[in-house]
This record gives sequence, structure tokens and C-alpha cells, in this order.
Amino acid sequence: MKWKIDRHLHDGEKAEYIGIPSWFKYRHKLMLSPLVIPLFLAGLKKYSTHLVITDNRVLTRQGILGDRSKSVRFDNMTTVKVHQTAMGRILNYGNLHIHTQTGGHADLEFHFIKNPVDVKKHIEKRMR
Repeated sequence: MKWKIDRHLHDGEKAEYIGIPSWFKYRHKLMLSPLVIPLFLAGLKKYSTHLVITDNRVLTRQGILGDRSKSVRFDNMTTVKVHQTAMGRILNYGNLHIHTQTGGHADLEFHFIKNPVDVKKHIEKRMR
């Protein structure tokens, strides 16, 4: 799936971090169905959803056949927030919310990311 990410990068832009959601995001699909098909579909969704941190911006992309993406440049970011539940803290996953100068609710969100505090620190270093 690296080629799907490379399509979104500008000339000379380098991906520094590529993250995918935790399996915990798909817990309901995995627990409620003994069938192989929901497990296969959950795996496809998991590995086709990415959070990419480049040297210029943060990008989210989703899609198996289609493609949805959204990005925010570091110079437009104002705050980066992490939300972790107690279970998320134990299993080391959480939600990342990136706010920009436009205000309002989070402009870029990524749910159930692994090591959310480390990812937040990585983004905040680039914001400076």
C-alpha cells in the first residue's frame, strides 16, 4: 500500500512516519462474527487507513478501492490533542486531534492510533 501513500506526496517530500489504526478499532467486527469475511474486511480497512507525517505536513488517507485524504501543513497547526481511555492507556492506543488556525472542532482526526503520545510529540517537534 506504500504506492497509495506515495501518490499523495509532493515532489521531494519524504514520509517520516506512517501509522495504521490499532486492531482494537475493529473489535466489534472481530468479536461479534465467527465468520472469516468480517475478519478479512477488517484487515483490509486496517491496512488501507494511514496517518502519514512528512517533513511538511500531516496527512490521513483511507480507502481500499477509492481514496480519501486530508492534510494539514505544520505552519497551520495550532494544537495537537490526544484522547486516551483507560483501556487505551493500558493497550497504548488513542485518538489524535489536530486543530488549525481556522478554529472550531479538530480539522484532522485519526482514531485508535498506536503510541498516540509519541506521535503527538513527533508532530509538535515539527510545528516549531
